[in-house]
Amino acid sequence: MAAVALDIDGVLCDFDQHWMDYARRVLDWSGIRRLNDAYHLHDRYGITRSDAKRVWGTFNNEVAWANVPFYAHTPDLVYALEDLGCQVWAVTSIRDEFHQARVNSLCGLLPAGLVVCVNPLRAPAEKAAALQRIGALAFLDDQPDNANAAAAVVHLSALLDRRYAGLETPTSDVGVIDDPMDYPVLVETLLQRTRRVS
Repeated sequence: MAAVALDIDGVLCDFDQHWMDYARRVLDWSGIRRLNDAYHLHDRYGITRSDAKRVWGTFNNEVAWANVPFYAHTPDLVYALEDLGCQVWAVTSIRDEFHQARVNSLCGLLPAGLVVCVNPLRAPAEKAAALQRIGALAFLDDQPDNANAAAAVVHLSALLDRRYAGLETPTSDVGVIDDPMDYPVLVETLLQRTRRVS
């Protein structure tokens, strides 16, 4: 069974909306909205760094990672990969103490043993190492640095282009898609190619 992996936030779960809702509550400011495509949240929502830090503190203290809602496409994405005969893993940049919260946010779509947490301060290198450990054939992330690092250890590294500003450019080894449901199509093509070779 081929192992394939997915990032969670921005790929499976709608972290953007969830964090913005938290910011509105914590800062008591209902008018907070997404202003641009900046990757850094304080820039994206037009709040100060200190306010963003305050939101993060509450977010982590309340373990809000447990109820980040998944996107409408998420079950279809996971099932499409499983229908191809793949074992689906999640590899996410979050402190290990929040592992169970991440499992909970997926509402049973993936078992706990297939959810891997890596240090967010060293995400590209640690995601690549995790992918290598699980023998992943393919990986999908929404951050170019993670997808670029993964390209060295998987046959297919794909970037779900969320058009974040201020991040590095994907390398030529990374496939870029704007619809997450294109990922199973890429994986299917890869599986057909590898089966022909073997």
